[in-house]
Amino acid sequence: MLQPKLQKKLSLVALLVATSLLSACGDSTTNIVEKEPIAGDDEHDHGDDHDHGDISSVGRLVISAKDSNLLSVYELEDGSLLDTFAVADTPSALAASAGKRYALVVQRTTDRVEFVDGGLFQEDHVDHLHDYQQAPALSSFVLSDSRPTHISSTDSQTAVFFDGDGNSSTPAAVAVITDADITTDSNGYPVLHYTTHMHGAAQARGEYVLSTIRDANSATTLPDQVGLYHAHDDHFDEERVFTETCPGLHGSAQNAHVIAFGCTDGVLVITQEGETFTASKIANTDDFSGTMRIGTLVGAEHAEHLVGFAGSSMFAIHAEDGDMDLVDWQGGEGADIIGYGFADKGEKFVLLDNQGYLTILNYHGHAHDGAVEAEEPAFEFAAKVQLTSADVSTMPEGSRFELAISASDDKVYVTNPIDSTLLTVDIADAEVVSSKQLNFMPHKLVWLGIAEAAEAHDH
Repeated sequence: MLQPKLQKKLSLVALLVATSLLSACGDSTTNIVEKEPIAGDDEHDHGDDHDHGDISSVGRLVISAKDSNLLSVYELEDGSLLDTFAVADTPSALAASAGKRYALVVQRTTDRVEFVDGGLFQEDHVDHLHDYQQAPALSSFVLSDSRPTHISSTDSQTAVFFDGDGNSSTPAAVAVITDADITTDSNGYPVLHYTTHMHGAAQARGEYVLSTIRDANSATTLPDQVGLYHAHDDHFDEERVFTETCPGLHGSAQNAHVIAFGCTDGVLVITQEGETFTASKIANTDDFSGTMRIGTLVGAEHAEHLVGFAGSSMFAIHAEDGDMDLVDWQGGEGADIIGYGFADKGEKFVLLDNQGYLTILNYHGHAHDGAVEAEEPAFEFAAKVQLTSADVSTMPEGSRFELAISASDDKVYVTNPIDSTLLTVDIADAEVVSSKQLNFMPHKLVWLGIAEAAEAHDH
């Protein structure tokens, strides 16, 4: 059996340093027990048959400081700072794990992914789902391989794509993990090992992973094909390579039925029915011109449409019907999209732009009772919220507005590095409902907590 190549335990020295810097970090490898709630939280009823006490229903935020290895964890119930943790290096990105319990702290240039336990999680007790709350902690689970870059999650699995490094002839790799792997400090998760480097992407589908393939002799680091791989203990075996090509592949997403990858000439769509996977292609429409191409894709489990971005242009992609339609999101002059995602349990889609506006779209793509009105667009403009009156040209170099979307209610969160504030936006009422002054310049942020499931609409 292959030895695990990605996970490295924290050294004794690192642990001593972390202990000297931090207090009350907790131990993520101990048995999970229901702990006393953190003082100061309000009581919330989660709507099932047992009492959850004072467990937070609105979640927590992890925010990194600019040019720093420090991460702060905030309780959104009352805005309090719960703890601050030091990781090995300055984070290049933050992402939520599949269960929204952990923050993946990506440190791309130093080949490392660390994990912060947000402390809010849920267990299946057969007759009900039980919520737990404990203090946040820095986990001992660490992934270590070359250039971690693209993170994608379903509600049960997270795929971490390591690009590798051509200069050192280090090949790419993909690790597929669950929240349970992180909690138990497991080293038994499956890893896909390549023989060459690439700027790739992967989507986990249960015991399968669909991941990119690059010709080692290619002049570009971008792949142009996709393979289907099957997990066997600690590794993946190749099942097939799809013959449909995807030149300049960049960006991937999935929903309940399909997996998609962005190409220079359109979108590669792979449809799953049980253990059968079939590939097809949606070509770029007449709305594309020049060098426009889909380079970013977004999906959600119960959304029939994927969202594709070609620069500042947004497209609604109905993969099963082979349709790709331009969405009028009413962006202002010079507005570039820098944050996005489905929100309010899939009923809305939000767009954050570099001019300091949050655009809210209603999503009508669910097939209620088996039909969608033919003339109704999938995404409809609802509102635009101005987040700041400051001159956006004063944005500090290397900074930008950053977005985190709650998976438990209709709130989103935006950090503003110009004045070091954290904004809470109610997207139902389309207004900023609170502003919190931070004592550091924010860089990245991610929402963690107990997600409320999106409705599974009839299809």
